[in-house]
Amino acid sequence: MGGKKKKSGSVSSTTEAPDTAAKKQQQLQQQQQLQQQQKTNCSKTKAPKTYSLSSSNSSQGDNSGAADKSVLKVVIHPDLEKKIIKLVNDHRQEHADRGPVSGRITSKKLLDLYTALQKFGFKTQHIEDAMKSSLLYGGDLHSALDWLCLNLRDDELPEGFSQSLCEQESSKGRAKFQDQQQEKSQKVIQSPKPEEKQRAKVKDEAMSMKEWILRYAEQESSEEEEERNGDSSHSPDTDKKFDPNDRYLALTAQLYDARELASDAKAKKDKAGQRSAQDRIRVIQQEMKPLESHPLFNPAIKVTEVPKIEKKPPALAAGNDELNLNLFEQANKTPDVKPEKTKTEPKDIRDFDYTGRSWTGKSPKQFLIDWCRKNLPKSPAPSFQKVPAGRYWKCKVRIQRPDDVFEVCTTILTEDSMQAQHLGATLALYKLVKGQSVHQLLPPPYRDVWLEWRDGEQQQEERTRSAINKPRDQFISRLLARIKQQQTQSESCPTDSSPSHCTEDSWETLADMEEEEIVDQKKEKEEEEKSRSLFSKLRGSQLALRLLPERQRLPMFQHRARVLEALQCHRVVVIAGETGSGKSTQIPQFILEEVLGKEEEKTKQCNVVVTQPRRISAMSLANRVNQELGSEDQPGSKNSLCGYQIRMENRSSASTRLLYCTTGVLLRKLQQDPLLSSITHIIVDEVHERSVQSDFLLTILKNVIYKRSDLRLILMSATVDCDKFARYFNRCPVVTIPGKTFPVEVFHLEDIVEETGYVLDQDSEYSQRFVEEEEEISVCVTQKGGRTVQYQETIVRDPGSSLDLGPELDSFSIQTRQVLQRMNPNKINMELILELLVYLDKSPQFAVLGGAVLVFLPGLAHIQQLHDLLTTDKRFSCKNRYKLVALHSTLSSQDQAAAFTLPPAGVRKIVLSTNIAETGVTIPDVVFVIDTGKTKENRYHEGSQMSSLVETFVSKASAVQRQGRAGRVQNGFCFRLYTKTRFNSFVDYSKPEILRVPLEELCLHIMKCEYGSPEDFLSCALDAPPQQAVCNAVGVLRKIGACHRESYTLTPLGLHLASLPVNAKIGKMLIFGAILGCLEAVATIAAAMSEKSPFSTPMNRKEEANLAKDALATANSDHLTIYNAYQGWKNASRDGLHAEMSYCRKHFLNRTALMTIESVKQELVRMVQQTGLCGKSLPPFSKKEVPVVVAVLSAGVYDNVGRVLPVPSVLPEERVACTAETPQGKAQVHPSSVNRNLQTHGWLLYQEKVKYSKVYLRDTTLTSPFPILLFGGDIDVQHRERLVSVDGWIHFQAPVRIGVIFKHLRQLLDSLLERKLANPKLSMEDEKTIQIILELIKSEKIPR
Repeated sequence: MGGKKKKSGSVSSTTEAPDTAAKKQQQLQQQQQLQQQQKTNCSKTKAPKTYSLSSSNSSQGDNSGAADKSVLKVVIHPDLEKKIIKLVNDHRQEHADRGPVSGRITSKKLLDLYTALQKFGFKTQHIEDAMKSSLLYGGDLHSALDWLCLNLRDDELPEGFSQSLCEQESSKGRAKFQDQQQEKSQKVIQSPKPEEKQRAKVKDEAMSMKEWILRYAEQESSEEEEERNGDSSHSPDTDKKFDPNDRYLALTAQLYDARELASDAKAKKDKAGQRSAQDRIRVIQQEMKPLESHPLFNPAIKVTEVPKIEKKPPALAAGNDELNLNLFEQANKTPDVKPEKTKTEPKDIRDFDYTGRSWTGKSPKQFLIDWCRKNLPKSPAPSFQKVPAGRYWKCKVRIQRPDDVFEVCTTILTEDSMQAQHLGATLALYKLVKGQSVHQLLPPPYRDVWLEWRDGEQQQEERTRSAINKPRDQFISRLLARIKQQQTQSESCPTDSSPSHCTEDSWETLADMEEEEIVDQKKEKEEEEKSRSLFSKLRGSQLALRLLPERQRLPMFQHRARVLEALQCHRVVVIAGETGSGKSTQIPQFILEEVLGKEEEKTKQCNVVVTQPRRISAMSLANRVNQELGSEDQPGSKNSLCGYQIRMENRSSASTRLLYCTTGVLLRKLQQDPLLSSITHIIVDEVHERSVQSDFLLTILKNVIYKRSDLRLILMSATVDCDKFARYFNRCPVVTIPGKTFPVEVFHLEDIVEETGYVLDQDSEYSQRFVEEEEEISVCVTQKGGRTVQYQETIVRDPGSSLDLGPELDSFSIQTRQVLQRMNPNKINMELILELLVYLDKSPQFAVLGGAVLVFLPGLAHIQQLHDLLTTDKRFSCKNRYKLVALHSTLSSQDQAAAFTLPPAGVRKIVLSTNIAETGVTIPDVVFVIDTGKTKENRYHEGSQMSSLVETFVSKASAVQRQGRAGRVQNGFCFRLYTKTRFNSFVDYSKPEILRVPLEELCLHIMKCEYGSPEDFLSCALDAPPQQAVCNAVGVLRKIGACHRESYTLTPLGLHLASLPVNAKIGKMLIFGAILGCLEAVATIAAAMSEKSPFSTPMNRKEEANLAKDALATANSDHLTIYNAYQGWKNASRDGLHAEMSYCRKHFLNRTALMTIESVKQELVRMVQQTGLCGKSLPPFSKKEVPVVVAVLSAGVYDNVGRVLPVPSVLPEERVACTAETPQGKAQVHPSSVNRNLQTHGWLLYQEKVKYSKVYLRDTTLTSPFPILLFGGDIDVQHRERLVSVDGWIHFQAPVRIGVIFKHLRQLLDSLLERKLANPKLSMEDEKTIQIILELIKSEKIPR
């Protein structure tokens, strides 16, 4: 054992050169990793999540990171860095960032923190300033390091903390960097030489720096830490009740008893008894050592080593009396002689005879000779030079080593020369193999003196350490006292003030509350009396009397008594009314008439709220009911009982007793008043649509109903699927009302083609051959010389949707069957709609019929497209014959109102509408319905991890609802632009939206309303989504920084996101786009991300399409390329339709997609403006804003990031496909991307990941380090490696200060968002934080 250790020691001593430094470092890393694993197995605590400092024992990937070119270097201009640091410090001082002081801080934790900072190389004064400036304000180790990085000059920071040193080392290799780090660490250890030396000896396990920090960050209780660490690390102030002097005196008595037992055993030659006594002595001495360094220890009672010396004098010729006298005198003179021992040679004379103890092992001299022969084979045998000292002896031992000469000489005298040689050999072994248990192989007398030397060194080390650490311990004691005092004050302040003030305040508050209640009751009575008088006045008006017969003809009016009886007997009622029954207009009026119109109900209040899924429904119903109630004024006026409230428009007043509103408005009311105390009746209309908001509302109302016995809830549905709602509300009653509809004749696609004689050309855009479903495949081409090249080609995927003509179509003409087989069923045929409209006017069957035509289309873009076709077609140019009306939720109230007005005689009204006219609103004069069979549903896309509106076929229930819209006033006709076979394949009901969309937006509202865990809350929903989907949604919110990691509370960013009804990632983009002044561009890109790409790739023209896209490419970004194309389209559209179409053809752009992007963009901008994050006017976009837009994209798209893996091309003309590494593995940039051949070190944002023959990244943007550091995941700083990591896998080469700066910039952004929440009128344009961040982003140089 000793030989092996010496061998390694000899090698290091012989070379002692830089080539062994790496081996030493590797051994140290292995020891530290082993210790870290042991510690991990013993404890279950968590490591720091936001900020950690690791030592040189980093992972292998980290060690090579700085040398890898793919690890980008992060540098901030010095002047800008000073600005940022000043901004951070000013913000801290201005807002007094005083967090709650932890009640679990102990002296042990303070000592760990002090030692950790000391090992980094910070000066003592700086450490104390940092600890005072951070811990007294609720900070921890991270706060102290932040303070040091932000408040010290570059020359005061240790290596790796400032960027000035990083710049000096930029041209040096990795090996030199490691050597300098080792030299620096040696300097840090040598600066307080005695202290670090003693600490290294006391701690046998060499703890790494990271273990110190992790142990501090674990935040364990002091009792658990001291049980683990033992008394050796006990701080003087940890336990003030303990008296070290009493314990020391008790141990002293035990020590003297043990020594007497050892002496008796020696006299009796009892070897076992002597060994037992010696072990007992060592145990007692080890317990006494820490007590001697205690601050309360009394040095006067310290046990000296004189008794040990007394027992070992040689036997003299004099008598016993003389011997005893000499011993007595020696004992008395000991205190006076002790200080002179260091000046004069001590006369320590001992007897080391062990011949009488039957020792069978080697002698110390022979042991040393054998050891040298084994470990120093080329050196001569050790020499022993006997040195006489009067009649006694000592020995000098000399060993010739390869590089030096080793000499030792004992100070203890022996009575013969052989004992002196053995003692010298023992001393030489002690010096050569220190730290090993070689003494166990030596004879007992020499074993004892070995242990005596070791104990003496430890005592000296303890005294030295105590003296050196005294200023540190005093500082820690003072700091701990101040922390405890601050905790006591913070706890006592509220309790001290409570006796003197709380009682009076509470009585005053109670009195005020009573007065307020009396005033409120009086006001309520006055308002109710006004409402009753207004109701009786309006009920007798001419308008109400004129419309009363129309109300009485509605089926719902005939069942008035049934509905009111059910409401009186039950708190929850489900009403199933067929289309046209009048449930949405009549039931609210029944309630008003029942409560406000009867004399016996005067004491009751009445506030009815009716929720609608769409704004247009709320407005149109409010207008109709307002008229039926007899008011000639607008809804929401003083002389009206009915009003409406939608986003950005509130038409209600104090006299309003019936409010139509959207579901989102009622959800916001629930955030302000969780019990809706001012509402007496809630009517949820169109519950069958099963939107996320309606299901969320029902879940909340189910809890509210249990807490409010006076609240009535009515659920209204247009379908017969009402048993599910009844079961959800404890089997509440269902009242079914039949509808009043006329027969509707249905024509399917085959009938329409047959009657109109429509012909579809093979090269038409509605033909199957132009289907846009494509797939990427790899094609291997062998060239001359056998060289194989792979190409990526796009092939048309078999759509599998071509119509299989069955026997039911045999009765149709061959031309009709050819058209059906050729037509693309996935694309809406606008030509056929025009032919059908012409047919309705020319056909003898339909020409004589009046009435409006209602065309159901999926979205606003299709409405705009058909509107343009109709206005440019000469057949529909006559305004006296046709009236075109668009009906969409984004249109203004006036435009929507035109759909409900009757046109003059002889004019046919054509209404182009989305599914808003399916059940939400009723257009009374509709006779013809053209159903395209398409709608837009919110669907979750796994590749992009985002939701978007996807065009899909409707359900059977929706098709029947559309059909029913044609039979309101007379016999109607429904024309379905899909075959009867396809209708039979439709699903019965649409899948509830809560089961098919991501739940981030819903989880935001749950946390904002403080309903607890989203998982628990949504488990009570009507159709509970899978737990994994809810967990994924919460994980996404935590990843983007919308909610805290350890709780279900929202961050300032999350609170802003909760006010935007969009996908969380899109919302984050919009928020930062508004803050950083580039909302117009960001909203356009966000609209393109949630919709279809405007670029199209026709068959056999792929190269032309790619070249056209490349001509618009900018900033290595597909997203900015789309925005560039959008800007070009907007400019071209100003020159007329011809120029617009020409621009789209030239650049292979889909005009319909561009129009959709435009409408969605306007809606997004309007929503952001409503939150107050930006003004009404948006600043124009310029090329200088490109880095800012990329930064905002990084905020929204993260963590869809990949590291570019450049591959050098063999031939100059060869273009290598761009490959990127993502956390899930490597992927290739899609061939349609402008970055398909990008070959540079950097990071790519990507919108989605798709898998064909291989994994592709679609819609990519080259980003830079600053945006990722500002808006990415958790920052982790590895100071010795000069690496800043984001989420543990994105690495940048940067000093520690860079990581601290970006961490605090994030905090400044959070603070700014928080202040914006508190003050919505706060202007962000002049905020210093925004200006600094913009300057920082624009200062970064990256090739574009």
